[in-house]
Amino acid sequence: MNVKTFRSSHFDLAVDTIGDADLRQLMRWMARVPRLTMDLETRRFEAAWADWLGVKHSVMCNSGSSANLLMYAALESAGRAGRKKVVVPATGWVTTITPAIQLGWQPIMCGSDPRTFGLDLDRLETILKKERPDVVMLVHVLGVPNDMTRILALQAKYKFEIIEDCCASHGSLHAGRKVGAFGCLSSFSFYYGHHMSTVEGGVVATSDPKLREHLLMQRSHGWLKDLPKADANRIMRRYGFDPFHAPFLFYTTGYNLRPTDISAKIGQIQLRHLNATIRRRVRNHRIYQQRIEGCVGFQHAHPGDVVSSISFCAVADSSRARRRIVEALDRYKIDTRIFTAGNLGRHPFWMDRYGRFTCPVADRLFDGGFFLPNNQSLRPDDVHAVCDVVLNAASKARG
Repeated sequence: MNVKTFRSSHFDLAVDTIGDADLRQLMRWMARVPRLTMDLETRRFEAAWADWLGVKHSVMCNSGSSANLLMYAALESAGRAGRKKVVVPATGWVTTITPAIQLGWQPIMCGSDPRTFGLDLDRLETILKKERPDVVMLVHVLGVPNDMTRILALQAKYKFEIIEDCCASHGSLHAGRKVGAFGCLSSFSFYYGHHMSTVEGGVVATSDPKLREHLLMQRSHGWLKDLPKADANRIMRRYGFDPFHAPFLFYTTGYNLRPTDISAKIGQIQLRHLNATIRRRVRNHRIYQQRIEGCVGFQHAHPGDVVSSISFCAVADSSRARRRIVEALDRYKIDTRIFTAGNLGRHPFWMDRYGRFTCPVADRLFDGGFFLPNNQSLRPDDVHAVCDVVLNAASKARG
């Protein structure tokens, strides 16, 4: 795989997945003067992504954050949001939660599991009993799968929709099944430095044909134009419209979250490399686990699960210890950052509306979490070198 890396540090947290060979393929396609707005290449990429994931449909959009917005909006317009009560995770990314707030839903925050950093399933069941939410939004945090076996059992018992944020989890497996294939909807991001990139871009996957209809409409203004002809005709007959009106008939409220065919073409090219990229990330993640066990905390997958992580999350004993380790990483030009968000219930957007949320695991991530590089450019020796720095710095921090 030809990977073009742009190094700002000795070991970067993220590198560009779009290589020279990829760009040459893109330029050969563009030399044919194709249509660049959303069209045939987008549909081809959507079919290829659905096939790779093992679902029936996917709908590409302009970012992973937009993909999360589309999941909420499609559930609502399809009549699947119920009373619009949704469980959201304390640990994740802000746009996992903010669409619920923007659309007027009632988000109920759930704490983080000490093993996976995903949803605390004991706490989730307490919420399910008390609040009877209609939807559960979960994140496979940095590629470590939630215990989907138990979540599906809870779904059967309490009857709620599952939507999965897999934006940093391409290729992770629970019980031999790819994350993103469990819920009624799932989102993925193709931003720079993720498992694959379309520069900007994202996708929502589903096997539900009605939800696919609403994703297509929500992505483009709420109109019927992007629906399969038979589906559009069915809706027009219901409202007594002549097919002449089809291109510009607006069925629901919607957005403009469309991708371009340029992004979709890059996505098709990148998808050919994805499995190789996943294998490297899985290998690197395992080395980190083996080397730093007992030195700092980190996530643990359930037995038999496969972790395809975007970065390796480590957790120091304290903010002071984290600072010492991060300073050592900086000295050796190893790119890092504190755990992104940590506890979303301690951020102003949440506290100003609902008050401060506390949870032992999420608070520990807020205070002590940090990222270590895991990308397809890193060789095993590189990962061992990073581990040596962490082990030495953590030992000094404890001393």
